[in-house]
Amino acid sequence: QLKVRDIKPTRTYATSSIYTTQKYLPATTYYSVKDVKSDITVVEFDNNFTKVSADLQGNYFDLYMYGYEPERYYKILIKTVISGSTLIFDDQYFFKVTE
Repeated sequence: QLKVRDIKPTRTYATSSIYTTQKYLPATTYYSVKDVKSDITVVEFDNNFTKVSADLQGNYFDLYMYGYEPERYYKILIKTVISGSTLIFDDQYFFKVTE
């Protein structure tokens, strides 16, 4: 599950945290998977098959593990289109495949 927040939130004075309000990525958000060691893209950004979904708890995507090599590290990249600008986020989200 992806958690989203403002980079520079508007300064407000309140009795509760502004981070308890659920935020969502735009509908034009996609994921990609890269092998860390070889830097080869295993799953390319695709407008149909790698689209990030959303529900009441936030954004998410299902990652099918078929074909990934055991004992390898992979990283997730997120691509989104905001106001006509394409942004790709590489926030160093890694996972390791076991067995």
